Amino acid sequence: MCFFNKYYESLFKCSKPYQYVGGEFLSHNKDFDSADVRLVLAFPDKYEIGISNLGVRVLYEQVNKQPSYMCDRVYAPEPDFKPDILYAVESKKNVRDFDAVGFSLQYEMAYPTVLKMLEMAGIPYKNTDRTDEDPIIIAGGPCTFNPLPMSDFIDVFLIGDGEDSIIEVCDILQKTKGLPRLERIKALCTGENSGRWSKLLGGNVKKRIAQLTYENAPKSYPIPFSSSIQDRAVVEIRRGCGRMCRFCQPGHVTLPIRERSAEDIIKITKELVKNTGYDEYSLLSLSSNDYANINEVIKELAVDFNDKKISVSLPSQRIDGFNLELANLVQSVRKSTMTLAPEAGSQRLRDVIKKNITEEQIMNAILTLYENGWSRVKLYFICGLPTETLEDMDEMAELFRKIRYRSRLIKKEKELKHSLDLTCTLSIFVPKPFTPFQWCPQMDLSEVTEHIHYLMEQVSHIKGVKVNYHEKFVSLLEAVLTRGDESIGRYIEALYNKGCYLDAWGEYFDKKVWFETADELDINLNTLAQKQYSLDEDLPWNFVDIGVSKEWFKEEYKKAFTIDAHSSHIVPTCQQRCVNCGVCPSFGVKKIMDNLFTASDKGQLVVKQEHVDPATAQHTLREIFRYRIKLTKTGILRYFSHLDWQNTFFKAISRSDLNVAFSFGYNPTMKISMGIALPLFCESTTELVDIELLDNVDSEYVKNELQRVLPKESEVISVKQIDRSAPSIDQTACWAEYKVKIADVKNKLCDFEKLMYNTDRVLSSDEILVEKKNKKGLVKTVNIRTSIGSHRYENDCLFIVLKTGQGSEIPPLRADVLMNIIAPDVIFDITRVKFFTESLHEL
Repeated sequence: MCFFNKYYESLFKCSKPYQYVGGEFLSHNKDFDSADVRLVLAFPDKYEIGISNLGVRVLYEQVNKQPSYMCDRVYAPEPDFKPDILYAVESKKNVRDFDAVGFSLQYEMAYPTVLKMLEMAGIPYKNTDRTDEDPIIIAGGPCTFNPLPMSDFIDVFLIGDGEDSIIEVCDILQKTKGLPRLERIKALCTGENSGRWSKLLGGNVKKRIAQLTYENAPKSYPIPFSSSIQDRAVVEIRRGCGRMCRFCQPGHVTLPIRERSAEDIIKITKELVKNTGYDEYSLLSLSSNDYANINEVIKELAVDFNDKKISVSLPSQRIDGFNLELANLVQSVRKSTMTLAPEAGSQRLRDVIKKNITEEQIMNAILTLYENGWSRVKLYFICGLPTETLEDMDEMAELFRKIRYRSRLIKKEKELKHSLDLTCTLSIFVPKPFTPFQWCPQMDLSEVTEHIHYLMEQVSHIKGVKVNYHEKFVSLLEAVLTRGDESIGRYIEALYNKGCYLDAWGEYFDKKVWFETADELDINLNTLAQKQYSLDEDLPWNFVDIGVSKEWFKEEYKKAFTIDAHSSHIVPTCQQRCVNCGVCPSFGVKKIMDNLFTASDKGQLVVKQEHVDPATAQHTLREIFRYRIKLTKTGILRYFSHLDWQNTFFKAISRSDLNVAFSFGYNPTMKISMGIALPLFCESTTELVDIELLDNVDSEYVKNELQRVLPKESEVISVKQIDRSAPSIDQTACWAEYKVKIADVKNKLCDFEKLMYNTDRVLSSDEILVEKKNKKGLVKTVNIRTSIGSHRYENDCLFIVLKTGQGSEIPPLRADVLMNIIAPDVIFDITRVKFFTESLHEL
């Protein structure tokens, strides 16, 4: 049976059907049957998170570049969509039919979701229960540096970088086809430097490292039809962090430092933005402004990107690496809130965690931003750090007071319009493996609560400072899972059996279930989270070698607890000189730092250009040419909301060679009007879109460019140039005709004779009353009869004309709303086929 016929009703009843239909732009859609090896990458979280994950994107492209291998994707379905089996989004094949399933373990709270996804695929969730008929279950990602909690469920862990390892996995899967399951697992884990480990075999394992090359950077990847969590093109510029803050696991497990060359970054970014159509790009690293060429790279990219209104986004900035030129480059297209990460409020505590920044640096960075136009700054801190006391909370509050006091002086001196607003977000400290704090207990939650409430009380008297904090109980569970041994597997299994699923999301997380389950198993969560390991103790994860020596971790631990509160401890970083952590000799490599790069003369001019004041920019004279486009929206596009369709259309325009006009202001957008919104699940053979261009080009050229970049389910019917002062689509298209047909589903609930009877009965009344909510949430009763025009029946279809647009006092009416009145709970295929003017002249 056709996939869309099989799941028509299920898709119709879920809130985000686009997540399950596939067909994303730039997805490979390789043939399942002809592939020698079939891998599906599984992300145990919502689609909108997984589709944005850079690691999954990298592996997906790496595998699909191989002619004889195919890689598909699957995400955790939300609870309102329940497929018969868990299928991959491109091939629509059961996940169980693949040679291997590769889970990306990014977050410990997703562990029960992994088991549920295996169940949905018909695969035994315990690795000892699987047969030769089941796929090999693989896992990679940051959580696999301690694989023990999930070792009863995963066959093979890929520890470290995956770019090269994933191809080796596919090669071995191809060579071992037909062999017993255990033999295949042995083959995958064989080799001194394989970076792969299985509990079924045991032993030690050394992480894999890969070089950042032009070849292994993705230049394209599947683009979601909706906006996703990270709705931008992402280029990794640097892996590894030489700061080695004592609480930070990523900073240690990703060593040694490896930087991409500036030339490669520029080339990759231009290709990626051109291919994907994103209007924003991100230069990603654990500490982006530690990349020495960051300013020059952005300047060079700005030569091509600024006129196209393509902006740059950077992760939270290191305060000691902050520079105003970088901040101005980031906001040269769109102004955004700046985020800084002091992590700790007192100098003593910053020295304990080896943050390497002073109070004066923090204040200078924030006040420099304020003085140069940023009136809102976000700050990240960690609460519950080792040795933290209420005195540290006092010093954090005092820091805020000093910043606010000095900002008031600046406001008065510079005559600024806005006061400085600080938003402080507190996360709760979680001790992680492979950090100097891996031996430390997590602070008792009652004490954490005391610290947070104490700080909020101190800050409540400081105007312009807001404090947020993360869920404390989730942090406790993270501490249990991240440092857990293999015995934690029974806890994860019990949570899965209790129905825990997508618990990384507050809307699904049930604290009571997690705590009751632990009690039933005699697991004391507080004891595990607050466990203090001895330095001489054999830690559960010691069989994993990340290259950093155990002795170095111990020395760093000792240094943290001998900090003198009365003096600053700023120490050299790995970037400045070798800190003797052991990772380079362990792997026989050296850190790779890029040579200094200077942007071209055009790039140097970018930072010198005066920014146009958005308050007056709209008066700038420019010639604009307006075009009206008629096109279809059919097939899988019916599963897109109006905002999803707009997102898809805008990205398509960005991939074209059309010179689109942008609005003025701090956040410029394309001058495109998407016309009359089409309800979800409806198709259209007559969508209207207005677009404004800076070039006077032939309508046929516009049509061809659009057809080149739009999804195949959207056919461009016509393009005509119209006067710029012509009425908008919303003012012109006053009525629309819809074709309504009973959907071909198992449970129809209605036949055509009954549909005609119900329609005539409802429309025979002078009043059809419905309740509507206004923007303020107030409910009022409205008579929609005047919004309904003529209707007729033809070929088992109802054709009905309804009010649309804003051309008169008659309120617009959605076809799906009317059909739910005529025949409640019946699923219809609805297609918009015509638009009319107020006088019913067809457009």
